[in-house]
Amino acid sequence: MQRLASIRFVLVSPTSGGNVGAAARALKNMGLSELVLVAPQLTDQAEAVRLAHNAEDVLAAAHTVDTLGAALADCRWSVGTTRRTGERRPASYTPHAFAAAVQASPARRPLAIVFGPERDGLSGSEIDQCQDVLHIPAVRAHPSLNLAQAVVIVAYELYQAALDSPGFTDVREPEATAAEIEAQFEQLRKVMLAIGYARPETVEHALRDIRHLLARGRPRHDEIAALRGLWRQTLWAVTQREPEA
Repeated sequence: MQRLASIRFVLVSPTSGGNVGAAARALKNMGLSELVLVAPQLTDQAEAVRLAHNAEDVLAAAHTVDTLGAALADCRWSVGTTRRTGERRPASYTPHAFAAAVQASPARRPLAIVFGPERDGLSGSEIDQCQDVLHIPAVRAHPSLNLAQAVVIVAYELYQAALDSPGFTDVREPEATAAEIEAQFEQLRKVMLAIGYARPETVEHALRDIRHLLARGRPRHDEIAALRGLWRQTLWAVTQREPEA
């Protein structure tokens, strides 16, 4: 996930805990984790936790600062988001083009993507503190997106651009370790013996093809955990079986 490192999502004066929680969840969905809140005005923290749903760690790790300047102080690139375009707000990027530029400029980190308050968005002076501007195209009749929606659109484009880049590996679900895989085989060995699939003198030979299969498949940690649960339940079922009359 190196290509998504040091990318910071900055929410300026958010008022809805639900939006903050949903933003945290969106970041985790897309392999991102750095969230900064500038002078938040939240009254519903419980709603933030509820909508974070499995991204409570991202929410808990969010930094709170008093000013946008503090949020951007160590950044090498800052991009403000806006729904309004015009002479004073030239839209440098769409989310798709921005994500491509991010992958092409890995040295411009830390990178901050700044989102304004739900009611009015970023002010002119806040936009001026950012080096570039990002605009999410929408129909003219209804151009304003919800804060969390805007976050997930930008996060999605960043993740997709990283996913398409050479050498990118999504490590959110890491491959199983050798110890985890061997512990799984120890359980499977017991299952094979318990159900009569193999005898003690043939069980290693019976396991060999399955070892080769798993080696080719490069199973993840969660996949090996699922297999271990299956073998555990199988052994339990075998021991509960009534003896034949």
